[in-house]
Amino acid sequence: MGGNRRSKRDLELVPDLIHNIESGGLRRFLIWEVLLAMFLAGLAVTPGMAAATLSVSPSSGVAGTWVTATGSSFAYGGDIEFPPPVTLRFNGVIVASGWNYWDPYSSTFGWNSFRIPFQVPPGTSPGTYTVQASAYSRQASTTFTVASFPTADFTMNPSRGRVPLTVYFTDNSAGSPTSWFWDFGDGSTSTQRNPVHTYSSTGTYTVLLTVSNSAGRNTDSASVTAYMPTLVVSPSSGNAGTPLKVTGSSFNLYGVEFPQATILFNGIVRASNVPMTRSGTLGSFTVDFPVPAGTAPGSYTIRAVGPLDSAETTFTITNSPPHAVIDANPMSGKTPLTVQFRGTQSYDEDGSISSYRWDFGDDTSAMGPTSEHTYHRSGIYRVRLTVTDNEQQSGTASITVNAENTPPVADARADPTSGSRPLTVNFDGSHSYDPDGTLVSYHWDFGDGYWENTAITTHIYRDLKSYTAVLTVTDDKGTTERDEILITVGNKPPVAVISVSPQQGKRPLAVTLDGSQSHDPDDKDLTFTWDFGDQESGSGIVTVHSYEREGTYQVTLLVSDPQGASDRSTATVKVDPQFSVDFFLYPIIIILGGAMIARRYLWPPRRTAPPDPMPPDWRFPDPEVHVEVGGGTECPVVPGKKTDECSGISVDIRSGIWKKENER
Repeated sequence: MGGNRRSKRDLELVPDLIHNIESGGLRRFLIWEVLLAMFLAGLAVTPGMAAATLSVSPSSGVAGTWVTATGSSFAYGGDIEFPPPVTLRFNGVIVASGWNYWDPYSSTFGWNSFRIPFQVPPGTSPGTYTVQASAYSRQASTTFTVASFPTADFTMNPSRGRVPLTVYFTDNSAGSPTSWFWDFGDGSTSTQRNPVHTYSSTGTYTVLLTVSNSAGRNTDSASVTAYMPTLVVSPSSGNAGTPLKVTGSSFNLYGVEFPQATILFNGIVRASNVPMTRSGTLGSFTVDFPVPAGTAPGSYTIRAVGPLDSAETTFTITNSPPHAVIDANPMSGKTPLTVQFRGTQSYDEDGSISSYRWDFGDDTSAMGPTSEHTYHRSGIYRVRLTVTDNEQQSGTASITVNAENTPPVADARADPTSGSRPLTVNFDGSHSYDPDGTLVSYHWDFGDGYWENTAITTHIYRDLKSYTAVLTVTDDKGTTERDEILITVGNKPPVAVISVSPQQGKRPLAVTLDGSQSHDPDDKDLTFTWDFGDQESGSGIVTVHSYEREGTYQVTLLVSDPQGASDRSTATVKVDPQFSVDFFLYPIIIILGGAMIARRYLWPPRRTAPPDPMPPDWRFPDPEVHVEVGGGTECPVVPGKKTDECSGISVDIRSGIWKKENER
């Protein structure tokens, strides 16, 4: 025990220990127990025990940061219910002290380790400071760095260039950063302090550097431009004379005030002083020019030269196809339409035309620079001329020919065209035709409300009338044409027939006149009109007329039908006198007293016509024959017959005119 000595510092800790015991509620301990603890706290460390250690976490940070100090191997073999106090100093200043920081489970016997949280004194300047922990005679120390806030900063070389562009990045950050994070803007990252990155695509990229330490983090940024001048020509191929559009983009204009470009075709300047449009530090332009005429087929370089860059592309000149030209006359007209075609104006810019082919649009074709073609059917035809040059390149031209529809021809025929009713007429439209197509329909309109849709047909007309029969034909283009025929349905006239009974007789003679044998083929209601020949007339089918005076009369029958048609028939009626003598040279023989006096002929009496007008006391006398026989004997005289009777008879034959008073 004599080797265990108390130091002055140990004695100074006793009041603190007593205070801690009282504040922890340990008043139950007796004074001697406290004195014992004080004695034991001053015992020396047992030889061979491991050295105490101290660590802080984090080991660096800004002023005011809360840090945890962890001590180990602070072995103490005293009463576990009365541990020694632990004191923690930061840069010599006590920042924590007490017995309650020990870990009671850190050793099977006594106290061994502790954990003390403390705050780095605010306002502490950046630097490295000593942190010390002590418990009686055991102590250990470590360091804590008070860090400053980092400031990100970097450089890159180069900051612009053609792709692939390799850039070297250098960190110049302040504040002692402990970590670096690079974002190169193209999806790639790095945690190196000074990385190298290659850009393989054109564009302007934003690079971000984020640095950090225990004090915090900070970010800096910069731009990298990776470009590649491009030249595009449209079209990319064609023939001599083809108009070109050349577009340049991504030309470097860094530091150029008035950028312009020069365009060369096959090494020959085709456009100069072409203004460029600026976008940041890059420029673009568009220029038009034709391929030089006469340039032979092949591949040629187009080059654009800018202030700081140049770019190239190629254009391929191919064989120029020939140009077809059509001349046609006429281009429209009625069918059949004959058109003269000429292709002699066709040409080839870089060769010669070797063949001509015509397609007339109606499934027919022809070869040669000129041709003639006839269109027989109406329609609109697209005519094409294809010309082929000596390089087997072809050119085509087309025109439209309008072969106008020719109307069909309607030919209406009928037999008969007139007659009495009912009239049956045979109609024939089969001779109709279409000059440039086909007939698709026939339509007959008979004019009486009836119709038929066949080329050949028969129709019966029953009414007395004149009809216009119309034939309408339609062709395959919908064009129509018509033809007309006049059909006349007439009336058959009646037939007049007279029957007279008697036809001759003495006056007064009553004659029956009969017209009942008259007839009409197409009517029944007939009208009968009689003219008796004596200035008298009558009507009716049958009539009786009395003739009072002798003479020969012509009777006329007029038969009429309802349509106004009529027929006449005549007959003769002879009315004889009551006693008649034939005055037409009848021979007469007269014997007187045995002596015969012969007069060969008896001449007709001479009739004297009365004045006109005839006086009321005049009339035409009727001839009379008076025979007086002497001795009072009568002897008949028969005209036209010889007789031997009445011999010796005196005959006196007289003729006279009776006057008004019956005087002779």
